[in-house]
Amino acid sequence: MKITPKVLFVMIFWMTIVTGAIFSINAFFNIPDEITGPAFFLSIGMTISSTINYYR
Repeated sequence: MKITPKVLFVMIFWMTIVTGAIFSINAFFNIPDEITGPAFFLSIGMTISSTINYYR
């Protein structure tokens, strides 16, 4: 699969949305870093994987 500028833009857009959601939840509920760190890692990984699979 070739990563085109459109796919890259969509990936960055959704990674921004997911990261903003995690930051908002973390600020509102004051979640420990031991939970927030893996949540960032997993959510960005799922975003990249689902975007690449969608445009395959």
